[in-house]
Amino acid sequence: MNLSKYQCPNCQQSAFRTDSTLWICQNCGQEFPCIEGIPRLYLENLLGEKDRELRDKLYNGFLGTYYQHVMPFLSLPARPARAYWKGWLVYVVIVLFLVGIVASLLALVITEAPAGPTVAHLVLVLLIAAIVFFFFRHPYLLYLIILAVPVKISLLQKNFRPALSFGEIHDNVLREFLESGEKRQVLDISTGTCNSLYRHGWMKLNAEYTGLDLSETMLLQGRKFMSQQQIPIDFVLGDATRLPFQVETFDIVLNYGALNGFTNPGLALEEMARVTKKGGLVLFLDEQLYEGATRVERLYFRKVLSSHNVIHRCPVELIPSSMKDITLHQVYQFYYICTCFKA
Repeated sequence: MNLSKYQCPNCQQSAFRTDSTLWICQNCGQEFPCIEGIPRLYLENLLGEKDRELRDKLYNGFLGTYYQHVMPFLSLPARPARAYWKGWLVYVVIVLFLVGIVASLLALVITEAPAGPTVAHLVLVLLIAAIVFFFFRHPYLLYLIILAVPVKISLLQKNFRPALSFGEIHDNVLREFLESGEKRQVLDISTGTCNSLYRHGWMKLNAEYTGLDLSETMLLQGRKFMSQQQIPIDFVLGDATRLPFQVETFDIVLNYGALNGFTNPGLALEEMARVTKKGGLVLFLDEQLYEGATRVERLYFRKVLSSHNVIHRCPVELIPSSMKDITLHQVYQFYYICTCFKA
């Protein structure tokens, strides 16, 4: 591990004494414990309220634990049915199960009750209570179940085609880095399971990779995945609005699906620019509605895809003045990609 790229989030100096359980800043003495060998280079008291909430309630909880299955499922209506038939099969099973529970409850209310509650009645009541509690904690999933079919029907009435596809955008920005053949430094912010970092062409580079996330649940999944792929990568638990890295350290800085949910997206963009080398690339993706979205599509966007966000579109106006060649792509009906380069 190259320690020179890191800086203390407390004093912004780069001088650490490290082992597998603890990092200590030799300048200010701040201690940073490690989680299974991964340093936690952030200060809890400086975290944004929304960042802490999402970490604790979602990414260190149900959503983070089952992220690989839940996140694709949330975009169910926007995915081609043939390519994602398993998701629709799961959806049908869930709907049938819930309809069965409701039918059983109605039968219990309508039919004449016996002298006392049976074991079956108690099991049904407990099951309903558990379902209600689950959807109370995760209302976006209930909205998804209700809206998936109407949204799919609405989307089928149109033929959305982006000016450039997701793959074409990545091919274009990768081309220059691939042609040079230089050793590159790549940072993936909110890397999570590392799925986006691995699958969107970045593995073609001659590069050293660094993955940062605030959630240990997510980051441990990412470490396991990259280990299975036999890809060396440095991991760090960190705050995207106070990146624990030196100025102009990375050639490429990525952020897939997190910027809109940060407490302070503008500060996160400033940090991305700060750690990017001159001429380097910043690429980020998140939720944004396409023009001409119907009412039901807007409801689905607000209640499901963008329900945890602070902002609901690309914050182009917050991109620092040090960045040039800013290009915004509406790449899917509900997602944008923004690319820019350090001047």
